[in-house]
Amino acid sequence: MTTRRILFRLLWPLVFVLPLWVLLGRAFFGAPLGLQFVGQVLLVPLLFAGHVVAAGLIVARRSVRSSRAVSWLDAGLLVAAWLAQLALGFFLVDRSSGAGAASGFTAATGGDLDLSTALSALASVLTIASVIALVVSGGWQLLRETGRRVAASMAELDRVAGIGVAQAGARRPSTPWPDAASSGSARGDGPVIRIETRTDDGPRRP
Repeated sequence: MTTRRILFRLLWPLVFVLPLWVLLGRAFFGAPLGLQFVGQVLLVPLLFAGHVVAAGLIVARRSVRSSRAVSWLDAGLLVAAWLAQLALGFFLVDRSSGAGAASGFTAATGGDLDLSTALSALASVLTIASVIALVVSGGWQLLRETGRRVAASMAELDRVAGIGVAQAGARRPSTPWPDAASSGSARGDGPVIRIETRTDDGPRRP
């Protein structure tokens, strides 16, 4: 639970920090920024938007807000996405730099540029895949939780309606209601109806 709560607290700050790291990570190690930086300025907002959507879907779940902790599925995908972006900002090679191709990795260690290129390509694929997985997983978990809540609400309404019907049945008389004739004769307060037939000699009582 502690790990999931820590990830919940880091959710929104890293939505802003990691895209900036991908954009400017090379500069922290002294690697020059070339014309590729312009293309990243256009693409990094898409990465930011994907993280905003994923974070919104995660926080939209009541279970996450009440416990202030992400699910284990969220935790695994978030860690994968964050590590992929950290690697991308470190290994991404800017080949349009006026001072020559460079990455944070090559500037810091003087390592092999081909290795940095391969690792940055791998990090790019993992970043895209993990962000898409976060959005899909967040939507699926939100729909699943919403469906459970709706089903629980409907079950509660059915239960309350059943209690109301049972109480109404308990208040209903257990014996059938007597007809008018028997009611009047038994209680002495019902109306008495007399039928007379008329003949030529006058009224005749039955």
